[in-house]
Amino acid sequence: MPFGSPESFPVGASGGDAASVLEPLFPLFAPYCGGVAYQSLLEQAVSQLLSGSWDGRRRIAEGRDHRFTLQWEGEPAPLEALSCQLRFPAFPQVNYTFSLPAYQLVSWLMQRQGDEFPVAFWSWLFTGEQPGTAEDPST
Repeated sequence: MPFGSPESFPVGASGGDAASVLEPLFPLFAPYCGGVAYQSLLEQAVSQLLSGSWDGRRRIAEGRDHRFTLQWEGEPAPLEALSCQLRFPAFPQVNYTFSLPAYQLVSWLMQRQGDEFPVAFWSWLFTGEQPGTAEDPST
């Protein structure tokens, strides 16, 4: 079920409903995202996955940063490809469109620090460097 469709998992469900929606997804993503040792981070990331978007910032030189919005659509299953779009509000002409497996997005959501994505995401986006390679110790 794609994100945002009426048949999809209810985004913004509260209380026990949210837990009942999220709980079955944790064992699906755990083998791809560090296992149960990172359950708290996994729960937060899977919850974010179901929202279909995330607002963050890209830190650049001299203490400056650029705000961005990352949106995605697709099935909330680890090996399913998500269609993603990255936008920088201050630079409307800059848009990145790409796809990646849902587990990879969940992994990067787990690695975020506040509103910053990990360096591995930016390396992958700008250079095509695959996560988990010898040159990329951050994944």
